[in-house]
Amino acid sequence: MAIEGASRQAALTRQWPVPLVCPACRERFVDDASALKCSACGRQYPWAGEFPDLILGGRFDDATSESKMNYEMEANTDSARNYLLPLFRNLWPGSSGNLNLLSMGCGTGADVEFLTQQGFPCVGIDCGNRSDAWLQLKLKERFFLANGKHLPFPDETFDGAFSGCVFPHVGVQGDTDQVAPDCFHQRLELAREMVRVLKPGGKILVSSPNRFFPLDLFHGREEGVMRPKLNSPANRFLLSFTDYRELFLQAGCASARALPVGGYWGFIRSRRSIKGLLLGLPVRFLFSLVSNERLRFLRTSLLNPWLIVLIEKGPRT
Repeated sequence: MAIEGASRQAALTRQWPVPLVCPACRERFVDDASALKCSACGRQYPWAGEFPDLILGGRFDDATSESKMNYEMEANTDSARNYLLPLFRNLWPGSSGNLNLLSMGCGTGADVEFLTQQGFPCVGIDCGNRSDAWLQLKLKERFFLANGKHLPFPDETFDGAFSGCVFPHVGVQGDTDQVAPDCFHQRLELAREMVRVLKPGGKILVSSPNRFFPLDLFHGREEGVMRPKLNSPANRFLLSFTDYRELFLQAGCASARALPVGGYWGFIRSRRSIKGLLLGLPVRFLFSLVSNERLRFLRTSLLNPWLIVLIEKGPRT
């Protein structure tokens, strides 16, 4: 108990990298050793070890294990190094140190730590079961337990926000692919919150499997199983480019376009065996195909297994 109290007291001495507000009413906090207290509505948010628990609107009870978290740490670092970092250098040339970026559904947080150390300061939020992994990281002050539909940040805090495979898990029944009747409304809530905390002209990057691709290569498989799951385009669990564009246009953004996917996935597991290398060849070929600028029209088609969509918020009016 003494160790836990000391841990909380140490957390209180941190300077948060971005302002925090109550996710219910968006007013400032008064903090103490037991909870963060809203100065306006009086809600109290407890500490979960070293991290403030600001979750409002439900948690995501996703299955996890030590081996799965270790893989996710490795895969997220690989994606951040080989895809996000080069992309961010292109999107924000020469201004990286002055940025604030948000990783929505950051999971193990490996992307947040890597990108921050490379000069692109990020904070991460998650409402699932990955926060134990944050204890292994050096930049613990950059992580918050929070639900993306109720973000604990003021309006226009961030220059950019990004998420990997978050939207398919919003508006579904538990950790399944069965969508709820209000699925679109719940996803629109998330999109609006991302746009709310974004500065005018800010950018959002979202990615997930493509609803139109006939196989879901990323869900519904046990660890070590390489056989993909059949995917019906009629199932609204996954999203298409059109789905993302509609959500974010309704949320107030100005434009959306599909990006190349080469480098996003390192195929870490499949490259560790001859069988995996062979089975992964068709997917790696498709990634290469849709990443060709001359064939960019294929990125929104049924030939693309993985969507990456860049959305831009318009200027202040």
